Amino acid sequence: MYKRYFDESLFSPKNEVSLMPRPEVGTGSIDRITTYSGIEIVYYDICYHASCPFVFASKGRMVELQFALSGQRQVMVSDQIHELPVGKGALAFMQNFKARFYPPATERYVSLALGIPVTLFDYAANQLATSLNRKIEFNRILDGQASRAYYFDIDTRSMALVKQLISVFTNANRSPLMMEAFALELLNRHMIQLFDLIPRPRGLSTGDLQKLHRVKQVLESCMADPPSLQALAKMAGVNDFKLKSGFKACFGLTVFEYLRHIRLDYAMKLLQDGEANVTEAAMRVGYSNVSAFSEQFFRRYGVKPSAIKNQ
Repeated sequence: MYKRYFDESLFSPKNEVSLMPRPEVGTGSIDRITTYSGIEIVYYDICYHASCPFVFASKGRMVELQFALSGQRQVMVSDQIHELPVGKGALAFMQNFKARFYPPATERYVSLALGIPVTLFDYAANQLATSLNRKIEFNRILDGQASRAYYFDIDTRSMALVKQLISVFTNANRSPLMMEAFALELLNRHMIQLFDLIPRPRGLSTGDLQKLHRVKQVLESCMADPPSLQALAKMAGVNDFKLKSGFKACFGLTVFEYLRHIRLDYAMKLLQDGEANVTEAAMRVGYSNVSAFSEQFFRRYGVKPSAIKNQ
């Protein structure tokens, strides 16, 4: 999908998965790899010396999940300008198109892009939408247009997944299964959010679902010191019963189970990135008892946190 995007006059191979700009073009690297399911992962960490637009044209079909982490870029597709500011993401659909990319000059540009096979997107969308009696597929989304994009804020959970994927991807001993898992979770998460693909459990209105999603966001933003259930219910504008039963019905986990998952996932990231030792990681995600943290970590991942730290 991305192969034709990288002009050989501007980039040269660094190793089997990395390209680097020629010295006169810039510094940094672009890493790319294809997973077993055909998802192309491309990680940009680069600084161009001058404005250096790229042109990419294709008669084929393309789905891309993008995350802007540093440095703003502009893309012109079919005479339409699209900007992706830092902290934003987009799920983009393109076919028979010509795109001109304008990356930032003299500042670090960092982003993660997932090229999703159209067949994979259509399969996942239809599986998710089956219970809603809806039909979501690439051709219907574009409806003859050359491009369309859905924009979103990169929330705390998505950012953690992005950083975990980058950490695994840039590790010399990268795990293909971990990369696949993180990429698929990101795709699944944003398809559900952007296309409202969560079946509505009985007794919950659209407003209730929005409030429960707000509870998730609150938990993700303050996992180390979360509000009580009563405070969460008051913040969301639902009663205690609807919070407990509705959250489990919507997300398959209780509030406390979800909190434990996101805490342990973030602790895993801290350990993998070398940002904290076991005690520090436990404390930063809200555990005062390191033994309890280690026990729950082992139950979730099948490995002790000390083993991750020592890798």
